[in-house]
Amino acid sequence: MSKNLTKGRFDKLGLWYILALSGIAGVIISTQILIQRAINKQQDDSRLINVAGRQRMLSQQISKNVLKINADLSQDSIQKVGLELGSALQLWKTSHQGLLHGNPALGLKGQNSLEVNQMFRQIQPHYQAMVAHTDTVLSYLKRVSYTASQLQPHIHQVLFHEGAFLRQMDQIVFQYDTEAKTKVIGLRQIEIALLIISLTIIFFEVAFIFIPTSKNVKHTIAHLIRSENVAKKMAKEIEVLYNTLETSYQQLADVDVEEEQPSLLIKTDPYGNITYFAEKLQNLLGFDQIPINLFSWLENEGYQREFLDGLMDSIAAGESWNGEVKVQTQEGDFLWIHTHLIPVYTKPTIAESQNTDAKKDDPQKKVEMMVVGANVTELKEAKERSKEINRAKIEKQVKEKQHRSVLILEGQEEERKRIARDIHDGIGQMLIALKFNLEATVIADHRQTKLRIQESREILKNIIKEVRRVAFNLTPSSLNDFGLTPTIKKFCKEVGELMGINVTFENKTHFINRLNTKVETHLYRIIQEGVNNAIKYAQATQISVVFSHNLYKLNIEITDNGTGFDYASLQDRGHFAESGHGIFNMRERASFINGQFEIETAIGEGTKIKVSVPIN
Repeated sequence: MSKNLTKGRFDKLGLWYILALSGIAGVIISTQILIQRAINKQQDDSRLINVAGRQRMLSQQISKNVLKINADLSQDSIQKVGLELGSALQLWKTSHQGLLHGNPALGLKGQNSLEVNQMFRQIQPHYQAMVAHTDTVLSYLKRVSYTASQLQPHIHQVLFHEGAFLRQMDQIVFQYDTEAKTKVIGLRQIEIALLIISLTIIFFEVAFIFIPTSKNVKHTIAHLIRSENVAKKMAKEIEVLYNTLETSYQQLADVDVEEEQPSLLIKTDPYGNITYFAEKLQNLLGFDQIPINLFSWLENEGYQREFLDGLMDSIAAGESWNGEVKVQTQEGDFLWIHTHLIPVYTKPTIAESQNTDAKKDDPQKKVEMMVVGANVTELKEAKERSKEINRAKIEKQVKEKQHRSVLILEGQEEERKRIARDIHDGIGQMLIALKFNLEATVIADHRQTKLRIQESREILKNIIKEVRRVAFNLTPSSLNDFGLTPTIKKFCKEVGELMGINVTFENKTHFINRLNTKVETHLYRIIQEGVNNAIKYAQATQISVVFSHNLYKLNIEITDNGTGFDYASLQDRGHFAESGHGIFNMRERASFINGQFEIETAIGEGTKIKVSVPIN
């Protein structure tokens, strides 16, 4: 139920996030489209006002040239004035038609408002009259002979209509300017409205996305800290359990079972031939017929001939022997007998003394062997059962602790991945969207506002950079995408640049194979812990990470020139003194992936950490 609720909440949060980004993107695109269109229209309006203003200048130039013709000029001067008049008239007519109907060459579209078209209709009679009378004057100038009285009426008409044309052309220019200002004001209002919409969207993002996500991240980090404390406590319990395991085995050996008293079981001659076999032993073994020779019987029970020959020699030399003898009953069960082999010397009889063969030996004595022992099968089996039962319990507890530690560490890795994903895909993307939004916000003529926006952009860039760094430290995405080698290379480079020290990575054998995901994750954490310890505790200025491998193992060495430490003393105090828990975590991680972990260090001589893991 809780899982489904959480999933639904994050799905809804993702939908809000997509809608918010879509809204910001729509506002940015709309703003850009409006700004670009406004810039184009302002260019058109400025061109339009320029051409309209030039019409006034051209009408005045036409009137001036007409007046020059009326003066007493030479024929050459009149021809020159006629050329200027014709050129001005042609440009005036072209511009007038362009203002009315458009002219691409002049950059005019001819898209006038109703007010402007009405004004052009009012000015049209004056324009046409000036054009007609000016053309008539030019036609007279092309003749061989003409009189001033012929030109006078036409010059008068040009000057008469020129004043009215100027007044109405001024109104047209002012109308163009007013319409251009109205467009700018409208654009500014639209821009302000879009800015308000953008700020509103950002406010809702902060209220419904940033703040809930921040609370969720804080809650997750607090949960991770609690889990880490639990893992430390459990790991310490495992260490204590390992230390007491040997003592427990020693205590388990003291089982309270009553021991049987030793008794005479077998008598033999010096060669091991049995002369007496206790009925008690015969019943224990279930033999119907007793063995003939002790050493032959033991050889059949699996004892080596060399051991038995040595035993015979020891007995013949008068030395005793004791130990546990394991034999098999008639039913196939094993019987343990705590045995003492004791040589006994006796004087020979008169008949034996007269025996010439016996005289070759010592005539004063002969050797017999007494086998004295006690059945310790029950005691031994009780000890073994007790030892096995308690061993199984202890091993079960150790495995349970290890399993729980693995689960906690894996849970921490999953939490780190989730936080990294949330920061990268959530907060990071939102900050980028906010940066784009601020970059798209343009408020003209506010120098201080522009400076603040620029500062905000720089701050956002630093925030995005920091978020990416944190996300990489938690769980670098390149570890899943590209593998261990590129990730460690990038990690060493970024740590070196960030801390201002020399952190190098060397891949001696160019190992590029991909390992199991969990193996790569644990190796990355071991290297990360080793490098961080060298920086934090050893004050190292040079750190190197070296990869090498053979057919079977990947070997990793982390070497620094730091202060080093007394590793034996740390082991005596316990791994959780000072920074010992970091070493314990590295060792445990190596153990989880069937790897070997070694440390070479001494005070003032730096530290070298070696990790080897199977490749297959």
